[in-house]
Amino acid sequence: MSFQLDHRQLADEMEIFFLNEEIGAGLPVWLPNGVAIRDSLEAFIRKLENKAGYQRVVSPHLAKGSLYDRSGHIRAFGNNMYPPLKDSEDEEFYYLKPMNCPHHHKVFALGLRSYRQLPLRIAEYGHVYRLENSGSLNGLSRVRGLCQNDGHIYVDPKDSKLEIISVLELHEYCYRVLGLKGYRYRLSKSHVERPNDFDGPRHLWEESEDILRQCLLEKGLDFFEAEGEAAFYGPKIDVQMKLSHGQEESIASIQLDFNSAEKFDLAFISKSGTSKRPWIIHRAPLGSHERFVSLLLEYFDGALPGWLSPVQLYILPVNDEYISFAKEMASKLSEKGIRVVVDQSVGSLSKRILFAHRLRPFFKVVIGKNEIASGDVVMQGRNGDRIVNLQYVSEFLLKRIAIPE
Repeated sequence: MSFQLDHRQLADEMEIFFLNEEIGAGLPVWLPNGVAIRDSLEAFIRKLENKAGYQRVVSPHLAKGSLYDRSGHIRAFGNNMYPPLKDSEDEEFYYLKPMNCPHHHKVFALGLRSYRQLPLRIAEYGHVYRLENSGSLNGLSRVRGLCQNDGHIYVDPKDSKLEIISVLELHEYCYRVLGLKGYRYRLSKSHVERPNDFDGPRHLWEESEDILRQCLLEKGLDFFEAEGEAAFYGPKIDVQMKLSHGQEESIASIQLDFNSAEKFDLAFISKSGTSKRPWIIHRAPLGSHERFVSLLLEYFDGALPGWLSPVQLYILPVNDEYISFAKEMASKLSEKGIRVVVDQSVGSLSKRILFAHRLRPFFKVVIGKNEIASGDVVMQGRNGDRIVNLQYVSEFLLKRIAIPE
């Protein structure tokens, strides 16, 4: 796949987000058109997660340092965490959360768990903060404040392979529906010469790496192996794809964690009645909103699928006389969940049609005397035009912008 435009240029034209020095480097502010994309992606994955038995939680943006000491993030990830904030009342230090996982472990630990409750699947669109080097920041593709399509699955270790295969199938389904091609999988492993960077006994690293390898092989997925790229708590499968700058980036991951249950004293009662540590699968099929939206913008050159398009219908009144009709039409369509913009700019119709391209609308329609008199309009789409009666415009659009199941 060869990208045509950098997502930052596309985002400026399409009014997706902005960055501001006074707000801070790497801290994007999403504009309404960007939020429309985010919301559509979230609705899409929520449907899939609900079908797969995930339960949704919401965790705070910060926590005590003791939580991240316990998880190992301060030791292993501290250079990428924002400096601690001191609470003047309890003298504790708090950190902006770099990951959602420690919070989810606390959800699992709320009560006594049985093997009958496993696998326990927890999902969250969680905001996290990472102090990335300023030189590496790049629009939405690398930021300091991001929202992850996060999830954690607590599973009996003997069932981890079956669950990972299900997660891989979820990833593959998402990318197939989105029409993405050109990505590959990376099996990210520990490194025997850097034992201090990777927690836990060597035999569990080898066992868990082999489980991930078997899953990739059984699903017939193209992958390569990379030493030293694992998380500090376990190996992972990264989804790798090149963006417009030519570098390959991880857009999503599946991690197999055999360490955190011990650190957080997580256990469940097995079928035999004994206490047993779960393994934890960390997964994020859509990665972060920020990087995933940057990928989609570049991949589709801004012409996103209809259900993701920020502007699904762009209405162009021939002149000011027809603006009120266009607004009334837009209001009725908006009530049905269709994202509509009415053009009120000045200039010739031909120039305004050309200018409308900057928003990459899914469809455009011109409204004037002839359209109102005949009751028919020309729906100008990316794949050709269709004549549609005005009373059936919403039906026509709703069939083409439905969020995939």
